[in-house]
Amino acid sequence: MIKSHLRRLFLGLAGAVVVIALAYSALWAALATSTQTIAEEWISKQRLKGWSVSVTTPRLDGFPYWPFVVLENVAITAPLANGSWSWATDRVTLHPATFDLTRLTIRAAGRHLIDAPWAPSTPLFAEASVANLDIDVDTNGRLQRSHIYLEQIELQDSARLPLVGATLVDLDFTLADPTTGPREVFAQFIGRGDDVRLAMNLRPFEPKIQTVQLAADLVGPVKPGRLQEALELWRSGGGTLEVRRVLLDWPPLSIDADGTMALDDGLQPIAAFSTRITGFNDALNGLETRGIIPRGKGTSAQLVLNLLAKTPPGGDKPELQVPLSIQDQKLSVGPFGIMDVPTVRWD
Repeated sequence: MIKSHLRRLFLGLAGAVVVIALAYSALWAALATSTQTIAEEWISKQRLKGWSVSVTTPRLDGFPYWPFVVLENVAITAPLANGSWSWATDRVTLHPATFDLTRLTIRAAGRHLIDAPWAPSTPLFAEASVANLDIDVDTNGRLQRSHIYLEQIELQDSARLPLVGATLVDLDFTLADPTTGPREVFAQFIGRGDDVRLAMNLRPFEPKIQTVQLAADLVGPVKPGRLQEALELWRSGGGTLEVRRVLLDWPPLSIDADGTMALDDGLQPIAAFSTRITGFNDALNGLETRGIIPRGKGTSAQLVLNLLAKTPPGGDKPELQVPLSIQDQKLSVGPFGIMDVPTVRWD
């Protein structure tokens, strides 16, 4: 009798396991099909808008875990109205959030080829050991928020010479309501970069920026289109970048600042910042020694700036609180013109 009960119990449990497995497999297949359909529909919509999208047939992966879509040999080219830029990579995976198809993680570690008309040397090559993009969309499919996370990234020019690299880049981007007026916040940025490596020789500064932190609001809408035309529309509409805080730890300088950036009639950057600066004596000495600023100008600037600086309690270096500005392509710290700012070409 006992054996008979145990046998029925065992068969019942086995049957339940089979039913659960079949139900889970059916649920997985339904979710996977829905995810694949979303990817295919997005590709079709972009093609109808004039975008060139080349990709192998999306395939599903991930079972028995949450399904994701694999795209290989991806190549995207924007239409002329959107800037004619292009991007290509070997493999991209799309990971929808659990039970929430309005949230998606795009993973694209590896090598990337970027061709942009506004870049000074194209094509550009990028590589990252980790490259994740998290996006949130509303019920109509409009982007609301994105989060970019990169590790061990390097950007190279067309000759495969390094331009910039970083150990980590972590940036959060939030898009405001598109119906707001021209002077309203269009987007918000909060992010950081660690161990940012520059290919340029900018002595006396170290070739590696230890930390960059940014919190800023982009005021005024940015319309899609060719970069130069989009920037002109943004500028003429009163667009500004309101920097709530930028922290730059770039030996020998450490700068903590807030202020406003914009573009002048020639689409060149203009800026006005309030700054807290340490290490300025070493920086000015180095700039003068390298001939970047005229001999004697750095010394005279130090005399005045040291009179204005104060050493904070517990600190070992004087801290200077002084305005920093960019106007007519000249960088000034306080009343002193320090150096010319190179012309930025957007076409």
